[in-house]
Amino acid sequence: MIDHLSFSRRQLLGGMAVATGTSLLPGAYAHAATRAASSSATASASASEQPQRFCIRNATVLTMEPGQTAMENTDVWVVDGRIEAVGQGLAAEGAESIDGRGCIVMPGLVDTHNHMWQTQMRGMFAQREGALFFPLTNRLAEHFRPEDTWVGEYLAAMENVSAGITTSNDFFDNNRNPEHSAAALEALAHSPLRARLLLGNESKTAKNGIDLERLRELNRGWEGHSENGRLSLGLAWRLPEDLDDLEAMAMKRREYDTARELELPIAVHVSGEAHHAMFARLVEGEFLHPSVQVVHATDARGEHLDALNAAGASVALTPITEHRVAYGLTRLSHFAAVERLGLGIDGNALAGSADMFAVMRTAALTEIAASGDQTAVDCQALLALATSRAAESIGLGDQIGTLTPGKQADVIMLDTRALNLGMLPSDPAALLVFAATPANVSLVAVQGRIAKRDGHMVGLDSDELQARVTDSLDHLRQYLA
Repeated sequence: MIDHLSFSRRQLLGGMAVATGTSLLPGAYAHAATRAASSSATASASASEQPQRFCIRNATVLTMEPGQTAMENTDVWVVDGRIEAVGQGLAAEGAESIDGRGCIVMPGLVDTHNHMWQTQMRGMFAQREGALFFPLTNRLAEHFRPEDTWVGEYLAAMENVSAGITTSNDFFDNNRNPEHSAAALEALAHSPLRARLLLGNESKTAKNGIDLERLRELNRGWEGHSENGRLSLGLAWRLPEDLDDLEAMAMKRREYDTARELELPIAVHVSGEAHHAMFARLVEGEFLHPSVQVVHATDARGEHLDALNAAGASVALTPITEHRVAYGLTRLSHFAAVERLGLGIDGNALAGSADMFAVMRTAALTEIAASGDQTAVDCQALLALATSRAAESIGLGDQIGTLTPGKQADVIMLDTRALNLGMLPSDPAALLVFAATPANVSLVAVQGRIAKRDGHMVGLDSDELQARVTDSLDHLRQYLA
């Protein structure tokens, strides 16, 4: 299974540079067979070392600020977890100097929708009856243990960061009990990823409601989970299968009202055969609000998108997975008027990898082919849907999404000297959309902490991760037949 990740098995599980001398795999959810062997790792620190001071020098910089073009031979200076300055010849006293020649530096990619707990199921789905995504995922989800949740969340988090994704909006809809949500939180805390854990139900089809007391409990004590603001909390909300079931809708109203009372962000799927009716119910029930994100809505009606804009809500598009499960073609032009819009992975397992470059490329090629117009896509605008606009769409635009002094230092660097790139154009947007891959991401920093350096993840306990993945797969394979 590891071989299916977008970065190589050698990078993930062998010979990682351990810059801090600590493991990123501590925690209570190790399998018994590996727990004793990993006792030193369990006692080690999480990903929350002190932010570093560094200056990337002489790079081509995309700040992703509105109207800002690529800046050549430019430095990006990071101090105490924030962008200190962007410009040429910065003094950057006391900062580590990182050579950016031949490289593109830009904000970290923002994944506006994901289901990270599923990651180790990658490769189990096929495009044939008996192995389709939804029935198979629903069946295996029932057999997830907390340690399986940990593995899925951690694998996704590490793969995302390695691929240049520094933020993920994680729709956690296999919340079988408090131990599962604790495992998810622990995995995210011990990864470098900036993440929002959207707490949901025990399954997509569960008739009972979300554990609202657990949501309140987490919210009350969130300071102890937030990792200095790197992690946040929200509600993974679903409308009932039967939209005319008054009792079920009343329960959903209580969930929604609780999240609003706690001032938590809310994400809700609008998809499948009943998606128009679902969107209509959101409008009629006055559920749309700036705190609400609508996921998919592949061919939403114009009046529904108008209502969404009027309410200040947002949309997450995930073209790779929307195509894979036959929701229809995801046309960027269809959502051109949506003010708050971003792109997402929607599950590393279903998408195949945490490749946001592939997501952008799929969106671009779909629009070009469907429109018959080669000029139908603006690559710079498409990059914004994975950076600045994506951050704004999930309510984090004041913190991340652009390389603006004062913002959080979520920064990635791509080396254009790789064989699949081989050039550094003055306007790199098209190169990033149509040619770049996660393998080109040479450096990643989240909140000013370098998590990937020289193409390798920093501080990963490869042996323990291999043991945990193997144990989880051995357990889940029992239920494939």
